[in-house]
Amino acid sequence: MKKFLLFIFLLPGALNTFAFTLSPEAKQEAALFNTFLQATYALREEDPKAFLYLQKALQADPDSKYLKRLLVSSALANGTPEDATPYADFINQGENSAEDWSIYGAYQWKTGDLKGAKESYEKALTLDPEDTRTLYQYVLLLSTFPVDEAAENFTKIAQKYPDLACDAYTETGHLYLRRQNFQKALEYYGKAVEADPTEPTPRLGRGEIYEKTNQFFLMLHEFEELEKMGYANAGTLSRMGSVYFLVKDYENAEKYFLKAKEHFNADAPSAYFLALLAEQKGDFSRAVGYLREASDYDVNPSKQLQAAFYLKRLNQPKESLKALQQAYRAFPDNIEIAYFYALALHDDAQYKKANKVLKKLLLTAPLYHDARLQYAYSLESARNYQEMENQLNILLEYQPNNAAALNLYAYSLAQRGERLPKAQEFIAKALALNPTDYSFIDTQAWVYFKQKNYTAAEDLLKSIPQEVLQANPEIAYHLGAVYFETGNREQAKIYLEMALPTQKEAKKLYKKLQKKAAR
Repeated sequence: MKKFLLFIFLLPGALNTFAFTLSPEAKQEAALFNTFLQATYALREEDPKAFLYLQKALQADPDSKYLKRLLVSSALANGTPEDATPYADFINQGENSAEDWSIYGAYQWKTGDLKGAKESYEKALTLDPEDTRTLYQYVLLLSTFPVDEAAENFTKIAQKYPDLACDAYTETGHLYLRRQNFQKALEYYGKAVEADPTEPTPRLGRGEIYEKTNQFFLMLHEFEELEKMGYANAGTLSRMGSVYFLVKDYENAEKYFLKAKEHFNADAPSAYFLALLAEQKGDFSRAVGYLREASDYDVNPSKQLQAAFYLKRLNQPKESLKALQQAYRAFPDNIEIAYFYALALHDDAQYKKANKVLKKLLLTAPLYHDARLQYAYSLESARNYQEMENQLNILLEYQPNNAAALNLYAYSLAQRGERLPKAQEFIAKALALNPTDYSFIDTQAWVYFKQKNYTAAEDLLKSIPQEVLQANPEIAYHLGAVYFETGNREQAKIYLEMALPTQKEAKKLYKKLQKKAAR
């Protein structure tokens, strides 16, 4: 018990004695060790501060080749090769290991000395031929050399390292492919396949060349081999489908596009072509589904426009309008979407909104004549006749023979009963340009009607086939109005009844006809 207490009393003094016995050299070594540990931990965590810790450690041991090499490696890892320059002289300090040459080669590469980097990597590989990391860097470096020189070096690698022959020849094929030297690329891809028939990459390279050179059946052969090997993917399968689509083998095209979707349901090319195939079958609902499943649907204005078209074909105008509205919000500067959105708004009798969209569109595309014509139609429907005439005048300055614009001008004037001689001038010119257009013939008849030339109006309207009259309530109304004015109540009743579902004026005239019949 006494001995134990004595030890307790003596211990603090003993500790102080040990603390004071550290020499300056020992303290320096301890500080260096602690700093080096900090740097090691920072390197392990990929912390950029590792470089600062290593610099501090080097101050304690300025001739350390090992620390200098670590500083070069850290600077390269940080993406600041210029910071490595003060320490790159480590390579001149004594004998170099494979790792020394590998790190120095990386430094030379990053600072633009490609020839020196190549020599350093070769020295590293001579010392350690099994160093796959250095070999990989060496291969990447060779890819930056002129293609023929790189090909020569890759061939040497293939001969020296048989296990890397396929990779070396494949990389050479890639180099020639990027330079559009398809013959050489095929030569090296062929060597790669011979070196390792189970490797898919060179076969993909050959398939790409065959596709670029329109040798589609050779491309199919390569991709079929890949499929047999189990290396098919959405990209190869959809490209196979596109070849079958090109040669109109739609059955096989659909089969491969569906296979592609099994690998990646949102594959964009497959979705596009499957939508076209569904369209051919009249299955517009499925076509919309394919488009909306595509990975690029939300960022592809043409696909959204196409989906809206399919919805219109499905007789779903409200859904089509909704799709166009969403597309317009997503792509407000897309001219085609703005144009078709305005058309849909016009068809939905939302003339003011249509006018707003078209007005904005024409500010950015003033020479979009179809849009200006549609703007005039919407203005006419909104009864903004003055602005409609302004737009038509602008359009006719550019296109004096625009028959549709001339017809609209003539019809609007006739409908309002204004400047009928001018209306006659416009419609005469339109008919001279397109004498068989039934809407133009109807406009001419309506001008005659407004001029009270009922006989001429009747003759023209009677020349229009019955199926056209049945499909166009407005024209049917005009013929009914002519018969009403000429007193042919029986015929007037027939054609006015055709027009009743959509023509307000026909309803008014039909009531007058009923009153006359009741007398």
